[in-house]
Amino acid sequence: MLQRPFIRAGVNGNPVADAFYSALVSARIHDAPGQEADTVELTFDDKDNLVAMPAKGAALSVVFGNGAFGAQKMGRFIVEGTAIEGGDDGEFIVVSGRSADMRKDIKEPLSEHFDDVTVGDIVRQLAGRHGYGAKVDPSIASIKLPYVARYEQGADDFLTRIADRFGALFAVKDGKFLMLPHGLLPPVTIDKRECESWKFQIQPRPLYGKVEAGWFDRAKGEVQYEQHDTGMPGAARRLRRILPSQAEAKAAAQSEGNRLGRATGTGSITLYGRPDIMADAPIVTTNFRTEANGLWRCAGVDHVYDDTYKTTVEVEAPEEGKT
Repeated sequence: MLQRPFIRAGVNGNPVADAFYSALVSARIHDAPGQEADTVELTFDDKDNLVAMPAKGAALSVVFGNGAFGAQKMGRFIVEGTAIEGGDDGEFIVVSGRSADMRKDIKEPLSEHFDDVTVGDIVRQLAGRHGYGAKVDPSIASIKLPYVARYEQGADDFLTRIADRFGALFAVKDGKFLMLPHGLLPPVTIDKRECESWKFQIQPRPLYGKVEAGWFDRAKGEVQYEQHDTGMPGAARRLRRILPSQAEAKAAAQSEGNRLGRATGTGSITLYGRPDIMADAPIVTTNFRTEANGLWRCAGVDHVYDDTYKTTVEVEAPEEGKT
């Protein structure tokens, strides 16, 4: 059963013809974390120049699967370009697209500011402006921001900056602006016996025992500092930017501590196709060396369907770090 990978596709809501599958050489899906756009690349054999050139802007849906893990919707994409290639290996057409949720208007730069609003208010306002729904976790939605400025940023970059400040994740999925804590996806276990190849790097970079973030206390007329203990050995790291409130400083210190933890290790694992593995999911590795075993975070996934179906998982250390 493991040797029976399959792909199903549709264009503008309609199933593709059998000729699509007979001409298909390979399909690659990149599932990106956060607000980065997911991408698709399809390569077709065009030796007889019979492959129809897809229209730019066409909506392409893709499903990958195999006998062990069933079918998984890989996403809905908008065709952005087509390349014609040829040489000693033959003639090909390469179709590329990006996630249908990441429209260009989300990236248009704009300057504005928000006064005395919650994170939820900002996400819902920007989502409505661009014609999206909004979903904000209650633990984040109620956070009050006395003042926050957006300067020549797209909505995605601006909301990602706010998410980073509070150790959250901003993404655009299924027609919604999402602002959620990390770690909501169920963990996925990968055993060494499943893997074709792997590489882990435990980074020999300086560790910080705590992070300090300053905020201006108007009542006292001075800067106060909030601290976050990283759980790792090392000196203190102080953030340069002075924040407008104690709550924001506390959240910023924790967010930077989490980022420092994730930077202590990276890796890459290639195994037989796993359509269930998604970006941002916790990854638990087993039966590797002790240093590589345990909890990681999925920093991106490549699903490649050609002669067979393989998945390459990029991982980074969890927030508590790899030491």
